[in-house]
Amino acid sequence: MTDAYDIAVVGAGVVGCAIAREFSRYELRTILIEARSDLGDGASKGNSAILSTGADTPSGTLECRLVTRGHARYLAEAPALGLPFLATGSLTVVWNEEELVRLRAMHDEMHAAGFRTGELVGPDFIRAKAPHLAPGAVGAIWEPEEGIVDPFSTPYAYALDAVTNGVAYRASAPVASATRHGGGWILDTPQGAISADIVINCAGLWADRVEALAGYADFVGRPRRGQFLVYDKSARPLLDTIVKPVPSPTYRGILIAPTVFGNILVGPTAEEIDDPDDWRTTREGLATLEAAAHRLIPALARHEITATYCGVRPGTDRPEYRIIPRPDANWVTVGGIRSTGLSGALGIAEHVAGLVLPEMKRAARKARAVPVRVPSLCAADARPWQAMMPADRAMHEIVCHCEGVTLGEIRAAMASPLPPRSLKALKRRTRAMFGRCQGFHCAARVQAIFDGAAG
Repeated sequence: MTDAYDIAVVGAGVVGCAIAREFSRYELRTILIEARSDLGDGASKGNSAILSTGADTPSGTLECRLVTRGHARYLAEAPALGLPFLATGSLTVVWNEEELVRLRAMHDEMHAAGFRTGELVGPDFIRAKAPHLAPGAVGAIWEPEEGIVDPFSTPYAYALDAVTNGVAYRASAPVASATRHGGGWILDTPQGAISADIVINCAGLWADRVEALAGYADFVGRPRRGQFLVYDKSARPLLDTIVKPVPSPTYRGILIAPTVFGNILVGPTAEEIDDPDDWRTTREGLATLEAAAHRLIPALARHEITATYCGVRPGTDRPEYRIIPRPDANWVTVGGIRSTGLSGALGIAEHVAGLVLPEMKRAARKARAVPVRVPSLCAADARPWQAMMPADRAMHEIVCHCEGVTLGEIRAAMASPLPPRSLKALKRRTRAMFGRCQGFHCAARVQAIFDGAAG
């Protein structure tokens, strides 16, 4: 038997989850389909966790408009979802006169495009905002509206909101074929066939492959690997703002930033790869990052690197977003989102809904949405174990001491309507095993709790 829906959203990364959430506000039968066992397990799990204003995206582009809108919507909607935003601001720093010329041109372009909060600043301002930055910076653009977010809880919050408000969710369901059926589509997956009037392809790193199943070939995937270093929490006092280089048309460069979890992040590299599943870190890439970290903030050489990780960005053979509506076919492509998906997700979702409604489908907006809230994992917020008299004693029993994660938090994550289906997903939901010892002391117990709940 084929399950029937009005809308099928293919891909549960941060963009797909935001789109599913957007459609949950309408009287529509919507399903969110994910190839992997857990949502947010592709490009969305490996990024710099910065909420960009869009000021450093190419002006006049769809990307610029949707990132700007996504930033505004996140600030308005994230607090109710329990998602953190730390307004650290950002410094786009240059180190010589040649770079300063490019910086001034960038500043003029930003102002011409309507981004008027960005301010050209000199060495004294830079030293005041980033006193541990290496000497020699000659200028910067200060953007006070940029900040840092939780990259793992964000897609989860959007998906949980969507499911709570009526969206179906199917994991471990890679689309094997897409066949026209009447005015809509039949999507074949290992979890059963799905009939949908309209398909939204936001499969990220695999978007071009899903396109090919439907007979389209408007772009070719060009995945780009980016490696990152995470410095120990002891390094966090060295930096309170985001420090970025002037971006090029194809690469934003290596930045250094605090994280909402209390660490310092350095990255990414930019490496063209053939396999979108190539998540390896390399000796050369990590050495490049460590050298950049020590050059930018020399005091980091005295602090330990807690973790390394890799993200793969879903680039294409074209530099712009590939959002392609096909109203005659009831198919919308959402590809080429690259590194701005986290910032632009809510703007992209709004735009896609506008392409579908009412051009492809008519639907009434629901009178109200059921609110949801996810636990904050931000280091600046109080954690359950810090409560004087927790209602649940398990919320006071710490399992992961590096990150202060309690038994109650792990149990709550496993009892979610969207429970993590792997240990890595549980880490992203709770931060258990993400700390200084990387699970050396708590992994066995966390695994036992996971196995007991999952079984």
